[in-house]
Amino acid sequence: MADMTMAAIGGGLDHLALRAEATPDKPALIDDRPDGFLRVVSFRELNELVNRIANALVAGGFESGERLVWAGRNCVEVVAIQHAARKAGGFSISLNHRLTRSEVHSIIGVAEPTFVWTAGAHRDLFAKEELPGVREIVVFEGEALPGQRPVGDFLAGQSSQEPVPRDSSREGFDPILIFTSGTTGLPKGVIRYRLGASEVELQSGLLGGGDGVFIVTGSLSHGGPNGMATNSLLIGGSVVLQHRFDAEDWLRLVEKYRVSHSYSAPYAVRHVCALPEATRRRYDASSLVTMIAAAAQWPHSLKQDFIRCFPGCALWELYGSSELATVTVQAPEDQLRKPGSCGRPAPGVEILLVDEDDQVVTEPQQPGLLYARSESVFESYLGDDESDRKSRRGDFATSGDIAYFDDEGFYYICDRQKDMLVSGGTNVYPKEIENVLESHPGIFESAVIGRPDEEWGERPHALVVLNEGERISSEEILSFCRERLAGYKVPSSLEFVDELPHGVSGKLAKRELRAQPARPGAEGR
Repeated sequence: MADMTMAAIGGGLDHLALRAEATPDKPALIDDRPDGFLRVVSFRELNELVNRIANALVAGGFESGERLVWAGRNCVEVVAIQHAARKAGGFSISLNHRLTRSEVHSIIGVAEPTFVWTAGAHRDLFAKEELPGVREIVVFEGEALPGQRPVGDFLAGQSSQEPVPRDSSREGFDPILIFTSGTTGLPKGVIRYRLGASEVELQSGLLGGGDGVFIVTGSLSHGGPNGMATNSLLIGGSVVLQHRFDAEDWLRLVEKYRVSHSYSAPYAVRHVCALPEATRRRYDASSLVTMIAAAAQWPHSLKQDFIRCFPGCALWELYGSSELATVTVQAPEDQLRKPGSCGRPAPGVEILLVDEDDQVVTEPQQPGLLYARSESVFESYLGDDESDRKSRRGDFATSGDIAYFDDEGFYYICDRQKDMLVSGGTNVYPKEIENVLESHPGIFESAVIGRPDEEWGERPHALVVLNEGERISSEEILSFCRERLAGYKVPSSLEFVDELPHGVSGKLAKRELRAQPARPGAEGR
């Protein structure tokens, strides 16, 4: 199974066409929504749809190496357009459906797409007169506006046979262009031409080698869930598409389709584990054998909750980024033994830590900026040579995370370099404080950011979401922190909020929090 996977990525073979030939009637995609909508697409049907879209793109002038953007919630069409762009020789770029019009246009200005593929719910983001470089705006699941084209009209008369790209010399070219989640600034376009063999083998093994059923937990507009869903199809597995995340509906889908594998940021799993026990027990989730923790670090307390709620499911953790792909792997047996660790280097990956004096870290427990080298490290940032230059150290590259390793070679992510705050000349890592806060049994979620302070430069400020029905004072929480943290790490102020903002990846949107003014009601120490 791994040999076919590697050939499909690196040898010019089309994995979807191979699957359509090998298992034509096997379900490839299942779109089952709580309102009764149900669509099951076989590998043959998916390949034929993809070919029709790819042929329509080529007929419309789509050249090899060109780019298209797509927007929409999880559904068959957003999976199909990505394979179609690949077969036509170009890049597909996902747009977070929660972005504003100005944010979308900023990305389009960098990406310079020639086609737009959008769900009707997001059609207002794409006015033809405002996008002179775009040849077609195709609308599915809804009516098109003037200057846009309905998907039925776009595909009319198109063949379901394999397309021939306008530049067939690029056969075997599997371009990947991912815009980062933008949690620390404007999204950047990350170009990668293919994943390395070690990365492919790792993911294929974790996904069950083609016999599994994978549920997308999160949005396909994020590279993590999207990549895992794509690789599940690549190795012959079925993929369940949850159109919009809902914790109880997720359990319904796991039970109904005997889901075996998933991948999730903390946000979704936190909500599943927070369901009343009586609700969870209504569903049989015993088919779930592998959960991959990723996209953002799972707090130790969440890992404990997941293992308690799903005792028969192996919990793996992958740490990586859009730029670096997978960097470390944490095996199930080490999840509770190594609190806070993201594991050891993944197969085929070399890691380098560089301290603030630009020296390579050689001793345990010493933090440094993490660089990685592997076959899967990105090629470049799209149109941003300066960011590309700053991210490199020889053959190594960084995405801006600070880490350290212990005596056994396990790595620990301190925080994003841009999230770190400096208080009285000392580095303070918000993630460390958040981990302590979220170990309190009454706290559902937390975020720590820096607030200006005349004496110390910055002081940590905590925003806390309590579990439903909990009533805890700020002093009780701060006392809890004082018992577990050095004084300068204890939040100097704390406020209770109903919820925290998250990006489409499930990561905390700290840029939004930092942009908000301090609330008068924030309680001090």
